[in-house]
Amino acid sequence: MKSVLCFGDSLTWGSRPDGGGRHGFEDRWPNVLQAGLDNVEVVTDGLRGRTTVMDQRASPGNMNGAALLPSALHTHGPLDLVILSLGANDVYWGYPLTRAVRGLEHLVELVRHHPMRVPEAATPKVLVVIPQVLVPCDDGHVTPELIETSHRYVQLAKERADRIEVPWFDAGSVVQSSPLDGIHLDAANTRALGDALIPVVKRLLAG
Repeated sequence: MKSVLCFGDSLTWGSRPDGGGRHGFEDRWPNVLQAGLDNVEVVTDGLRGRTTVMDQRASPGNMNGAALLPSALHTHGPLDLVILSLGANDVYWGYPLTRAVRGLEHLVELVRHHPMRVPEAATPKVLVVIPQVLVPCDDGHVTPELIETSHRYVQLAKERADRIEVPWFDAGSVVQSSPLDGIHLDAANTRALGDALIPVVKRLLAG
């Protein structure tokens, strides 16, 4: 059986845009992905508030993705594929986009060069899922300027992924953030993301 790790933030965890907690198990995109694959284990490691490499010192837990990814690789290894889906919080909290995309690259490097400590284990493949852009909502923090920044992050993330030769998937090509909070996905959209990733993951695991 092959193993896939989905390492992300609240979009991976399954936050509901109405503030009502977590989507049902069957609606979260990693579980939809799991249901569409044969003989594959999909592990969800989604942490609300997680960034690529930034410290959120006022948060109740460690939100720095780079600090937590090595432990996740050890915990869930051996792995055949690691799906990295981060960057939305870097944008939302206003971190420089240059740091955010460099942080994304660093996460890819961590997977590619991590000592898995499992005899004869191959280096996992990596897929970057670039989050969809923000949309207008009643949250005063989500300004037109922040929405424009989210568009720029998507473009920069694609360019950086191409530069380091890692496959990427633009979540915004199949889903749209909810106007309830401007950033999270409703149940239909998170299911749509999982469905769209099924053929992508099948190709990567077969290749």
